[in-house]
Amino acid sequence: MKKNILISIIVILVIAILILGAYFIFSNKKEEEKTLDIDAIGQTFSNTNPFNEMSTIDITIEQLDSVYGINTENVEKVVGKMPMMNVQASMYILIQAKDGTADTVKAELDKYAKQYEEQWSMYLPEQYELVQNRRMGIVGNTVYMIIAENAETLEQEITK
Repeated sequence: MKKNILISIIVILVIAILILGAYFIFSNKKEEEKTLDIDAIGQTFSNTNPFNEMSTIDITIEQLDSVYGINTENVEKVVGKMPMMNVQASMYILIQAKDGTADTVKAELDKYAKQYEEQWSMYLPEQYELVQNRRMGIVGNTVYMIIAENAETLEQEITK
């Protein structure tokens, strides 16, 4: 009798462990597959300091290759603002990468970010500091870079 109870307890524990394991595996997968509405985020950013106070131009998919060195074959969509004149470094870029290419796109954006930092290292110290404190990352298939005084706060709009 005690043997049957012990076997029942072991079976129940094994089932509980399997269920918990499956839950954690699938809940992590959902986070990785998170899809962001980059148009809505871009609109929020555009209406927030410093982007609502400075002269900016939209970042287009055509500029990704020529300006940022990002292979457009890996990109579904881009939303972003960059300064119209080189007196401010603040910018943001949200790139919706095609499935399986987010890491590649981020590596290309990292390379651009280092060049941008080098460019500002010999110019306006306050702006150089902003570039050094940029926020970058990947959420789902979205690669982002934010350069602004409030970059950390803006990043929370993406990662929430």
